[in-house]
Order: sequence, then C-alpha cells, then structure tokens
Amino acid sequence: MKAAVLNSPGHLAVQDIPLPEVMADEVMCEVAACGICGSDLRYLAGENPWAKHTLGYEKPNPPDMLLGHEVSGYVELDGRRMRAGMLAFVTCGRCPECLAGRSQLCAHTKHLGHGAGWQGRAWDPGGMAQFMPVWRDNVYELPDCISFDEATFLDGLGVAVHAVRRAGVDAGSRVVILGGGPIGLLLMQVALAEGVSAALALDVYDAALECARELGADVALDGRELTPDEVATEAARWGEGERISAIFDTSGDRDLQQAALGLLSPGGTLMLMAGAADGLQLSTRVMAGERVVTTSSNNLREDFERGIELIADGRVMVAPMITHVFDLTDAVEAFDVARRKHETGAIKVIMHP
Repeated sequence: MKAAVLNSPGHLAVQDIPLPEVMADEVMCEVAACGICGSDLRYLAGENPWAKHTLGYEKPNPPDMLLGHEVSGYVELDGRRMRAGMLAFVTCGRCPECLAGRSQLCAHTKHLGHGAGWQGRAWDPGGMAQFMPVWRDNVYELPDCISFDEATFLDGLGVAVHAVRRAGVDAGSRVVILGGGPIGLLLMQVALAEGVSAALALDVYDAALECARELGADVALDGRELTPDEVATEAARWGEGERISAIFDTSGDRDLQQAALGLLSPGGTLMLMAGAADGLQLSTRVMAGERVVTTSSNNLREDFERGIELIADGRVMVAPMITHVFDLTDAVEAFDVARRKHETGAIKVIMHP
C-alpha cells in the first residue's frame, strides 16, 4: 500500500510499504480521509507532542513512523461493511491512572499515528496510508449526516469536549479562545453548545478570524493589530459586567497567557491546551478567588462519543474549517500548505488515499 512515512525529523516521503498486520482484537480500515493535526506538524519538526503533554517530557520518535490519528474510512465488522470513525487510542486499564478513571493520562497508551505503544511492529501504524489496523471496540459507525471529511474532526472534538468539561464552564457566562485553529474553534463551539452566552476568539490570520465569526464568535480579535496587553484590555471591555468562566489558550504564547490571567472571574479556569509557557508568573492577585490554571490531555471514550452527537445534531459545525483537500500522493505538499497556514489560509488540511 501507499503511505506517507516520517522517515526522520523533517523527512516525509510517500512510499510503498507492506500492508499492516491485523491482530486478533483489530480490524482493517480502508482509509477514506485523514486530517493533518498540529501535532503532526510537530512530529515532522522532530518533537513528540504526545509524550510532552501526557507524560511531561520529550521522548524520541521511532523511525519509519506513520502519522495520522484523525481518521475515517470503511471497516468490515461482523460481516458488514460500514462507514466508520475511529477512536485512535487504547489504554492499558491496569495502571493507577486507568483504575482511578483518568485513562486519558495512561502512560501505556497505544495511539494510532503517534508512534506510542507499537513496539515490535515493523511500522508504527497511522491514518496517512491506504489501510490501517484499528481496534474493533474503537470503531464507531458514522450517521449518514456525517461525511468522511467531517469525521476526521472527531479526534480533536473529543479533546475539546474533554477540556470544556474539565474547565467547568458556567451556562450564561462568557469564554475567551486564544488561537482560532481547529482545536480553538472546536473549543468555542463546544462551550457554546454547553450554554455559554458568548465567545471571543483571537487569531493572527484572516482565514481563522473569518471562520471564527462564521462559527459563532461574538467578537474575533486580530492579534496582528494588538499587543497581548491590548488584547486583554479589549477582552475586558467586551466582558465588562459579565462572568468570564474560562479562557482556553491554544497558542502557547507566554505574554498572551500572562495577560489572560487578569481576565478570569473568581472560580474561573485558564486552560492551557499547549501547556504552560516557560516563565509564566502566578501571583497571589491573579490566583485569588479560587481561580484555576491547568492543562488538559487527550480525552475519554465518552468525550469522543459526545463529539459524534454534537456534529450529528448540528451544534458543532466542522465543514467550514476544511480549507484544503489533497490526494495522499501529494502528502508533502499538503504538509507544506498546513505548515504555512498564514500564507495559504489553511485551517484544516485533509488527505484522501
């Protein structure tokens, strides 16, 4: 089969490789669509974002790694060929985190497209290929109203559902989204679906700002025109007299994170989706009133299932985020378009095998 293989940092190539092995608890997925996630770009650059955000440290990536965890396709299950979306990981079920109900933090996770937990296989499987093994219990039949391309958002949507749930957003309050990429736009829509009254989104290129407005942002601020302190001033003016129960940062920018701290209402949460920036300062003033600064990692099975419901009933829209579609044979170009999003206007880039 053809696959986009990350041979080493910075070197992605489309090549012919053997069909993957399928173990007893797995089925073969004929991949129909696979999205490029921000984490895929970081793997290409030589980082390991899964290890960094789940385990708390950098870990070397395996050679000859297949990326792609935002996957949909056809699966033959119980004698029936079905359109399916895939939960892209399994956890061990035995470690202290799993036993405590925090399986999203399992250090023994096997994760498609992340090179995690696949020791002993010739190729680390992922969705940027014509075929991919997937665990039988992780196959979800897609409702007719969800296309293959839309189903590639289910992985990121599960992450957003989990983060919004952890942040404990208050119905009738307001939220701020710092970074209007796919995860930021999903966070915004999930928060609105959970009953927040309004959302402010910030980004630094036109495509993301326009999409944020289309998907429900009350205000979309252009970060190219404002310093972080000016962003905070504008957001404070927008939220004056209203409760800002959560701020979600996907930028990883220290100055933005620092400015955001002063916006939270008592009991509010600053959710650092890209981790805390080095040098972030916490003071008594900004932490008083039970304000919380935290991170969110991965998601639970029920978060993924909730995402299917949210797309199916129209409370989360993902089609407006799809800006580019490529054939798998053009994977190198697809990654380049995704990487240069400020120039290309890319929000979500999808590949079709």
